Amino acid sequence: MSAKKQLLAQYDLHNLLFNNVIADISDDEANQSVADPMNSIKWLAGHLLWAQGNLVRMGGAQVVIPWVDHFMSGEGATEADRNAPKSEMPTLDDIKNKWNETSPAIRAGLENLPDAALDSVVAIPHPIAPFDNTLAGLWAFINHHQAYTIGQIGILRRGFNKAAMKYR
Repeated sequence: MSAKKQLLAQYDLHNLLFNNVIADISDDEANQSVADPMNSIKWLAGHLLWAQGNLVRMGGAQVVIPWVDHFMSGEGATEADRNAPKSEMPTLDDIKNKWNETSPAIRAGLENLPDAALDSVVAIPHPIAPFDNTLAGLWAFINHHQAYTIGQIGILRRGFNKAAMKYR
């Protein structure tokens, strides 16, 4: 299997797991933080959506990711993120709906990347040393970030006495 097919398979898995990990979580639950300074489920879900913006830029999808002013991280924020106008806080359903609305276009953009593009060097730093500074390395790091954050939500959902996240 090619590197691109493996990265796309991970992307597809994250789409499934994102929806499964937030299933049956109310907006009230999503807003709660179990301990200071832990993030809430809503913040983590919104941050996952914000991080999709990296994949939008990589694949050239014509997608706007909203609410960046609420969910960006300092390290990964672009100048546009930092200067985004303040927006109204979305609900967890808003975040989920935007994720599902934008994912097909993001995936199509990534699928249409030429295989050779994955070997191109990018000037975007990412903090994981084993990944090289290629587009494939950046994509692999973003996939890891998405899986890590989905895992955090999985732990928090169990804290609300919800069933474990399903893999189907």
